[in-house]
Amino acid sequence: MTGMAASKPPQPRIAVAYLLRGADNSWHASCQRFIDSYLRHPAGTDHSLYVLFKGFPNQHMLDAASDMFASIAHQPLLLDDDSFDIGAYVEFANGIDAELICAMNTASELLAANWLAKLAANLALPGVGLVGASASYESLNDWNASFPKFPNVHLRSNAFMIRRELFCRLTRSLLIREKIDAFNFESGNSSISRQVQALGQSILLVGRNGRGYAPAFWPVSDTFRLGPQDNLLVGDNQTRNFSALSWNEKREFVLRTWGHFIRDFEMLK
Repeated sequence: MTGMAASKPPQPRIAVAYLLRGADNSWHASCQRFIDSYLRHPAGTDHSLYVLFKGFPNQHMLDAASDMFASIAHQPLLLDDDSFDIGAYVEFANGIDAELICAMNTASELLAANWLAKLAANLALPGVGLVGASASYESLNDWNASFPKFPNVHLRSNAFMIRRELFCRLTRSLLIREKIDAFNFESGNSSISRQVQALGQSILLVGRNGRGYAPAFWPVSDTFRLGPQDNLLVGDNQTRNFSALSWNEKREFVLRTWGHFIRDFEMLK
């Protein structure tokens, strides 16, 4: 019919945020790693990709970063270099219209096909409020007594998925001024994991195999700091660093992360 504006196609219900921080010395290599993995591993479900360009010191570097995504459908968002990764995710979530959000940091690397579909399928399970690709029992209590003591059950703040409305509600009063604020968001007494659980909802670690693991089963999930980590769905600088350690060094990190809950006793020999 004439005289009517064409309607916009419906937007995907999932928005994926990849945060690219230009102030990181290795941003170019990290970005290329993410892009290669994004092209290699299909997401398995429809989504919108947002690239959060954060902290680029000049236009030349920003243009170079933008050019790297020239062949990938995405929506760019330019952000100031403040409030750390978490603040960028909050700004992103409040500025878009999507049902679900998945947030990844500069060092993220997708490790398997259908990575997004696997996260979404587990978030869709009854009573589940938050899912992530890596998790830990580690506590920062020895460094700062305000943090919960071990075991401090929490999903890590890389490659997590949550309903956008819930995320915005839980972070409405969140202030990220210092690094400790970001640590608190991830593993403090009011971490996003604890807040979701306080609402009576479950948190799940999602493996490369597509299975969602309740916290009691994280130490046998073959994911973060567990053996060869061959069930990891999304890697990052921490998982890559662990892989490069000697056996004795790995043992120390395993104990720090999982303590006496570790059941892969071969790792501790």
